[in-house]
Parts: sequence; C-alpha cells; structure tokens
Amino acid sequence: MDSNSPTRLFPLSRSHEPASVALSILDATVVRFAPTGAIWLFEDFAADENTLLRHLQASLIQTLDRFPQWAGQLQWAPFQPGRTHRPMIAFNTASDPGVEWSVVRLAQPIASFAPTASERARNGAWAGDAFTQNIFLSETRLALANLRDYEGLPAMTIQITLFDGAGFAIGIKMAHCLADAQALMVFVHQWAAACRVLHGHANAISPMDDPVFDPSVLDAKASGDIHAETPDPALLATARSLPLHRFDWWETSDPDYPPAMVPNTENSRPSSEYLPPDTTLSPSTPAPWATWDGSKQVTYTQLHFTGPELDHLRHLARSQLPTSHSPETGPPIISRLDALLAHIWQLITQARALQHCPDQVYLNVTLGARPRLIPPLPPSSLGSPIFIAHAHARATDICASPLGHTAARIRAAIQHFQPDTLGAMLYDAGREVAPQRLWQGFMGQRHTLVTSWLRTGVYDVGFDGRALRPRYVHAVIPKMDGCLQVMDSGVLDGGIDLAVYLDAETAQWVVDHRWDLDGYLVDS
Repeated sequence: MDSNSPTRLFPLSRSHEPASVALSILDATVVRFAPTGAIWLFEDFAADENTLLRHLQASLIQTLDRFPQWAGQLQWAPFQPGRTHRPMIAFNTASDPGVEWSVVRLAQPIASFAPTASERARNGAWAGDAFTQNIFLSETRLALANLRDYEGLPAMTIQITLFDGAGFAIGIKMAHCLADAQALMVFVHQWAAACRVLHGHANAISPMDDPVFDPSVLDAKASGDIHAETPDPALLATARSLPLHRFDWWETSDPDYPPAMVPNTENSRPSSEYLPPDTTLSPSTPAPWATWDGSKQVTYTQLHFTGPELDHLRHLARSQLPTSHSPETGPPIISRLDALLAHIWQLITQARALQHCPDQVYLNVTLGARPRLIPPLPPSSLGSPIFIAHAHARATDICASPLGHTAARIRAAIQHFQPDTLGAMLYDAGREVAPQRLWQGFMGQRHTLVTSWLRTGVYDVGFDGRALRPRYVHAVIPKMDGCLQVMDSGVLDGGIDLAVYLDAETAQWVVDHRWDLDGYLVDS
C-alpha cells in the first residue's frame, strides 16, 4: 500500500462568522455508536487519474459549502443548567479541523476485493469475510471516538483508494451523532452531482434535496416542557411503555461487562455539574452481557434476495395471518421487509439452537424519526434522528411460529411509534442527564440488530456522468454477532442485499437453510 499524507479540506466559501450548534436529543443518544460510513468501489474512471482526483477534491470542497458544520469541531457542549449532556459542533473558526482527505494506492486489482454485483446476486450468498473494510478507511481517529478526545480531530474522513490496473474506491467515515445513513447519502449524492458537473455534465443534479441542518426542530417535537423542574409522569409512562430497551452502559459492576468497554464508559460520564453525587438516574435495565460472547469469531456474509423471492415471502406471510380483524384497522399490512426480517430472525434463532429455549429473544430494529413526526422532518434533514425499537417473543415461539405471525410481531412493534408516542419518547430522552448512558439495542445469542439503508440510492451514485453503477457498496459495520444491514440490491432485479454478521457456525447454517421455511420453494 502506498499513500500520500492526509490533508484537511474546508468549504470553498469559508465563512469567518463563528457558529456553535448543540446537536439534537436523538443525536445525543447515538454519540457512543460506531461511526457512520460506507465504501464505494468503481470499476474504472472516465478521465486520467490526475483529472479524477482533481475533480473529486474540487467538487468535495464545493459541496462542503452546504455542509460547513462537518468541517467543524465536534465536542461536548459546555454545561447548561437544565440541559442534557450532549455533543455540539463549532464551525467557521480558524481552528476548524476540516474534513480529512487522503489518497491511497493498492497493488491489487479491484476484482480481488469483491465480485461484481451480478456475480454476487447470481450466487445468492457471498462470503465477504475477506473484504477488509479498514483498508479503504482512514486510520485517523474521529472527534469523540473515545467519548473524550476531540481537539483538532476531524468529524469526517474521506479516503480515495486507487486500484492496480483500473478502478477506485471512496471510503467515508464520520461521527454517528452528525449523520445517520440517510444524512450521509444526502451528502454523497450532492458531492457526486457536483463532480459530474466538473466532468462536463452541466445539468447534473442530486436526487436528494439540499441539506437542512437545524437540530432544534427535532427537539421541538418533544411533548411537554423538557426543561420543567417537575417531570410529567404521564409522558414518562407513555415513553417507558414503548418497546425500547433501557440497557445501562454505566453498570460496569456486572462480572460479564467487557473490560475493553470500561474506558469509553467512564469517558461518557459528564462532569459533576451535570452529575452531582446525589443525582437520581432514570430507571434502567442491566444489560445481558452473559449472553454475548465477544471471543467468538464473527464472519460477514452478504445474502441476495431477488424481487420475486421477496414477493413470495410477503405472499406467504400474508396468507398465514388470521382472516378476522378489526373493521377499523383492517388486516395488518406486512411489507416485503417485514417478511424478510421475520424469515431471517427465525433462521438465526434456529441456528443458535434455541428451539427449546423459553427465554425471550429480540429483533432490534433501527427506525428513523423523520417521516414519523407531524409535520415530518425533510428527508434531507441532517443529523442522526434514529432510535431502536424491538419485537420479542420466547425463542421456542419464534422457531415454531408461521412466518406471518413473526412478521406481524415486527409490524406491531413498529406501529407503536406514532407522532404522540414519539413526542413522549423525545421528552423522556430530553430529560436524561446523559442520553448516551442508555442503549436501546444489544447483540449476542438472544438479540439480533438490524439497520436499513433502503431507498437511499447507494447504487445510484456516479461521479463522472456515465451510467455505470458501482461494482460494490459496503456499509461500514463493526463485526459484532447478530448485526444485520439491509440495502437496495446492486442489480436491478427489485431485490435486496442483506449483510449478515454472525459467528461462523450460525452464519453457515443460515446460508444453508435460507429457503427451508414450511416447505417453501421459490419458483425458478
């Protein structure tokens, strides 16, 4: 590997009017999450290498005009009485760290890293464990990566990787509290459109609207007064009745608590101004650390489901639902994704040999708040307005239930989150001393965690104006047992690519039995 020294880039029209903005309530809940990121692999480029790099960098600088805060300094907000301990971004100052830009050359051809999208789709399952995502990402630590250090550290890094022969990759990594997958794709589509203009396509436009950065709009959706001295018991009761875990990161006394996580946990504690000794913390649940074996080797596999296959799954799930239903609500609406997640959750539970286990198992589903509020937040709203709901049942029931019943469990869990209940959830989180203390998800043998990047156009990204789709798009996900990531297919068959992170034995069982479902057989 050959690389140039990283540089820092700033908006083209850099303002010198300093600004600082506290991030939203939900941004504060995810400050401990792994970075948001993705890697695009492109077969070749239209111009010569120097022109490619020059256009990529120039268009990035132009695009940062619309995202100036991402070149700023991510840090903890100073103490404010009555406010939660949350991150903030300071920008338009002489000390802004900028966005890190680096270029790396590899001696290997692009084909050695990932098959084409059509090859992966044709095989149905790709053992992608050899795809080492860190090769395509900067090694520079992000601001607040350890929940303490930030000064001079960027909130966003971008690495361009040039392959031997032809082709290049773009690897982006950024602090999760600044952007979820939706916000990241708003940026990527804007950048790609600006780059296409430099390649001579004057009418190039982004499929996503211009970004909107105003965290206070989300905070205003909280029901009640989050700064009132006395909490509203009705709102708290509503929020805590929702299917949301309240696992406490700060309970480090558990004998199974991973020692490697303790330093970040200590860094997540706010100052004594926020957390005086007599502070009473909100109710929480001890995390089931004993069910998560961090020593297991976790593998990455990408499963491909075609449009017709997903349609079959949905049809099967709907056909298994009871015919009687409320005249007011009608029958449950099961989506293709509901059916797919039900199928995979059942397979994983069976593969974990939990057929006779009476314990509860959980499917933790990451949901976006933007479309669920009234009025909804624009799709181009920046930040990370997400939360993690869950469906649950006894493991024996998940293994034995018809697909439709499991899909209905998932749909019922999601339907709990309406504008009024979201307002209560925001109210509850907004009154937390430190929202990052609570985790709504988990991993390991009793938990599966899924995040969806559907309808973000990850394969519709092109930087030089040609109609060539990326060879491969990889969501940056830590290798943790029980993590699933869904995105639109790399081929135009109406299907879905599902990234599965499981221990090797479980993953192989899921691959081998991916269509063993009540005798279900996909039409050829």
